[in-house]
Amino acid sequence: MKDFKFILIGLLLIVAAAVTGVYAYYNRPKPEMQDLQANVPVVPFTQVTISSQPIPVLTRGRVASAQVNKVASQVSGLVTDLSPNLTKGALVKKGDLLAQVDEQPIILDIAQKKANLAQTKLKLEETEANARVMRRQAGKNSSDFARFVPQLEFATSQVEAAQAALDYAYRQLEHTKITAPIDGKVVEVFINRGDLIQTGSPVAVVYGLEKAEVRLPLNDTQIAIVGARDTYTDDMGPSFMPEVTLRDYESGDEWAGYLVRTDGERSRNQLLYAVAQVSGKDMTGNQGRYLVPGSFVEAEIRGREIRDMRILPRDVVQPGDTVWMINADNTIQLQSVNIRYRGKEKVYLDTLLPPGTRIISGNFHRLVEGMTVTPANQK
Repeated sequence: MKDFKFILIGLLLIVAAAVTGVYAYYNRPKPEMQDLQANVPVVPFTQVTISSQPIPVLTRGRVASAQVNKVASQVSGLVTDLSPNLTKGALVKKGDLLAQVDEQPIILDIAQKKANLAQTKLKLEETEANARVMRRQAGKNSSDFARFVPQLEFATSQVEAAQAALDYAYRQLEHTKITAPIDGKVVEVFINRGDLIQTGSPVAVVYGLEKAEVRLPLNDTQIAIVGARDTYTDDMGPSFMPEVTLRDYESGDEWAGYLVRTDGERSRNQLLYAVAQVSGKDMTGNQGRYLVPGSFVEAEIRGREIRDMRILPRDVVQPGDTVWMINADNTIQLQSVNIRYRGKEKVYLDTLLPPGTRIISGNFHRLVEGMTVTPANQK
């Protein structure tokens, strides 16, 4: 009897579970249908432009004066006087007196050489008189010595030597006045009043103010773009002089110049140095500042015009020299490009992309080929 109760209870539980299941099945909530929308990324783009222009090449260098004169003494002696202009930073004109060396030893030397010249002239006159007498007495077969030929040559050479020595002494007297060789600025001074200096002793360094030069390092690619190999000169002057703009980092001043030559050999790091020159009124920049030697400047060199270049912003280039190109149906594909030169803000391509080709700007890390995008922010 007890077993029958357990069986009955089990059957009732099974029936109740079945009824509950059927009820839940027929009264289940119906699913809501929603349209699934794909998330299409919005990407900025720029268009390929074609232009014929020089490629600006950027490099850097330090300004130096094109005229640097190291003034040295040409005589030995005591420095008796110095010009007020013989100070660092002073402006001097060509021919201005910088220093005076004691003249007295050279004046004494001139007096001695005058006496020596007079003595040799007297000896020459005596020799000439003796030669006239001996020529009258000598026979037809007499030697040159008997006719006083070598004696006259010796006496004449003695006079010439004495005259040359006197002329040299006068030039030495002139050299006791040390003068400025060019118009410029004194940047170094090596002597003081009362110094005893020797021939060749350094006196000062004077920089010219009318011309400045900057040595600019270039690699082979930059040399080819600038056309530096075409700057050789002939009788008609430079065949090609690329324009150079020098800029100061802090003030933004600019100076205009030209590339005038290249060094004859490569540097230790295999770069070739080109020399840019600024002269005349261009030594004053667009903001009125003078181009001071020693300044470190950035240089922009504009060489020969290159036709039909593709120009794009630098940020469009992806790793591996590729760009994301947007097709007509707004799908994208990765395009390899050949970059001729990477500028500061632009890249210049040799790849013949059609004008107006849309290129994605900026870096996107989740783009895949064939993806559909929404172009925006057209430039």
